[in-house]
Amino acid sequence: MDTPQFKRIKMSRRDRTAVLTLASDKVNALDREVLQEVSHFVAFCEQDPGVGALVITGEGSVFSAGLNVNVLLGNERSYTDGLLADLSAALLSLFRCPKPTVAAINGSAIAGGCLLASTCDKRLMAEEARIGVTELRVGVSFPIVAIEILRHACGARAEQLIFDAGLLDADTAHQCGLVHQRVPRTELQSEAMVAAEQLASLDPDAYALAKASTRRFALAAMQDEDGRAVDVLVLDHWKNDDTRASLERLLKPKA
Repeated sequence: MDTPQFKRIKMSRRDRTAVLTLASDKVNALDREVLQEVSHFVAFCEQDPGVGALVITGEGSVFSAGLNVNVLLGNERSYTDGLLADLSAALLSLFRCPKPTVAAINGSAIAGGCLLASTCDKRLMAEEARIGVTELRVGVSFPIVAIEILRHACGARAEQLIFDAGLLDADTAHQCGLVHQRVPRTELQSEAMVAAEQLASLDPDAYALAKASTRRFALAAMQDEDGRAVDVLVLDHWKNDDTRASLERLLKPKA
């Protein structure tokens, strides 16, 4: 298979592990092109028999600061429809991927960045990094796909993480199940590769079936009629004047 060429993410390989590195800008923000490339990366890896596991990380000192608000506000409201659809598609592609996935959280993983990391089967975090879903703090809510991914990752604690809308240090994130392992930054990438190779050594068919089984309730909840109705309301809220004004205030330099 020909390796795809990406513009906003980087793809590399080591042995049987494919590595996706978010590299869109200084904070690895997520816009439509980035999210589409994430989905394309996952689809390629699923079809390549030489790929046994996937690792996702960020370039530099940030994993991802979430959705690119500058781009969202710089476009017509119709852009928001596509952005949230691409976000849900990228999250779902990682969450449903039958191959092992590992997040190497090298720095701040905020809002959409936290959600991307939460899709992964194994989540390793640098000791000084911060992570959290801060959406409510800036006045926006979550697509159903995001809610169910958080619920799958953290169980009953997911709701409080959403309502607190804060950033957690590595110890707190570990305690609530948002990450599985805290490691020194200098060891993060090597530990993530070891974790990926260990998971890839398991029987791939058995692994895929186990993953499908354990995630079936979350996947079903993403597709129910009530969830789709909520998603319509979430999208309308993202596009209304008050929400856009709140996001604009977020971007203003602090005095």
